[in-house]
Amino acid sequence: MRDYLDINNNGQATFKVSMTSKAEHLLKEKRFDEALVEIDRILKDDEGYENLNLKGIILDNLSRYGEAIGCFNRALEQNDSEEIKMNKANCLYKWAKISFFPEGNYDKALELINSGITTISDSEDSSEFYFLKAEILEALNDLVESHKAYLIAYGEFERLEEFEKQTDYLQNTTDTLINIVGCDFYGYTPESGSIVDLVRDEENEHDSDAVAVVVSDKTVGYVANSDYTLIDEVKSASSIKNMLSDDQKAEILFIYLGEYVIAKLI
Repeated sequence: MRDYLDINNNGQATFKVSMTSKAEHLLKEKRFDEALVEIDRILKDDEGYENLNLKGIILDNLSRYGEAIGCFNRALEQNDSEEIKMNKANCLYKWAKISFFPEGNYDKALELINSGITTISDSEDSSEFYFLKAEILEALNDLVESHKAYLIAYGEFERLEEFEKQTDYLQNTTDTLINIVGCDFYGYTPESGSIVDLVRDEENEHDSDAVAVVVSDKTVGYVANSDYTLIDEVKSASSIKNMLSDDQKAEILFIYLGEYVIAKLI
């Protein structure tokens, strides 16, 4: 309950109960509908930012998120305080979370969580906002942006910088790139800078376009050749098979998104 000083006719300071104390008490008691009636009564005479912020909090607790955001926005027009911005950001987070699940409105959820991230102060912990954003992007099958959001959520900024460099390279290089699959099956650990041989495996009973990845005369994997093992920036075994020389080699560059072993033909 908030009090403030008042000066009586004798010049003495006394404590006077604030107008919003009843609404705050009802909010504390989780009597949200009654609290809303009370704050609306107060707002008829005083549309100050504190009252608007309080109404936003009450509406937030009633899951009336759109109306709550409207109140927070009006309050922020009067006072751009960190407290009100945090209230707005948390409201946007809850709205985004419900839009994501159970409603399944991924586009709306993404728009809301992005707004929440924009609203929250740099001094506040935004990791939960980025975790939710990553989950939404994953559901939208935007794996690159999802991975970035996860790295930000975990505070892995060096890894984020490296990943962004990898993504930029994939999108802009003129090199012929492939993805190597099956390394775990063959017990091979791919390392950046390693040189491997590419050999056409025309007698492969599963895929006549198969291209084997060979190290020291031993097969350690294959060039990816199916939709679920390919990404847009790499070539399939079928597309490079006829361009391979008899002593074709490739250099392993990096592992992308934790699963794609990216190499370039050399």
